[in-house]
Amino acid sequence: MTPIDGPKVTAALITVANVIETNKDYLCALDSDVGDGDHGVSMTIGMRTARKALQALQNPTPETAFRTVAEAFADEVGAASGALYEGAFEAAARAAAGKATLDTSADWATIYEAMAREMQNVGKAELGDKTLLDAWLPAANALREAAEAGASLSEGLSRATAAALAGVESTKHLIPKRGRASRLGERARGYQDAGATSAWLIIKTIEESLNS
Repeated sequence: MTPIDGPKVTAALITVANVIETNKDYLCALDSDVGDGDHGVSMTIGMRTARKALQALQNPTPETAFRTVAEAFADEVGAASGALYEGAFEAAARAAAGKATLDTSADWATIYEAMAREMQNVGKAELGDKTLLDAWLPAANALREAAEAGASLSEGLSRATAAALAGVESTKHLIPKRGRASRLGERARGYQDAGATSAWLIIKTIEESLNS
């Protein structure tokens, strides 16, 4: 694996933006089952703005790349996902501050933990509430466990992606506790959460991009 420097983090986040936009309709379809049906649109608006800003960066560091995405969500996304991802990517920027490269599983465990913790702080949700945290928290925990076991970055990111996917699958069996979907109660059981799905897409794309 080549050094994970600012340009490589920037390229990974641009690829994330492309993947989210490609899956816009799929995410909206998932959200329409139990929510407003606009999750794919909201995420695409934020990521499309982020992509444009990322492409304009000169000599980016990992910190500036993450902060650029945070600022895009702050400026363009009024939905709940805007505040959540503004906070998450700003937390990632703080976790990456002062680092020229992010080459270890411990580096990315720290970043994913910071993102998940900030999303908890902003959204007041917990694991099992049928939200994006059902993907982000297992991913962060799996990556930390991999780091503590001495796993490579490639192995750690792979475990994080697998844990996020398992989290997405788990949402089909959960009753939502947050947002509009919570009003449906038991009727929302059986549906896959759109926020957890977009989270898994982000985590999976970061893994694939950093391994390329």
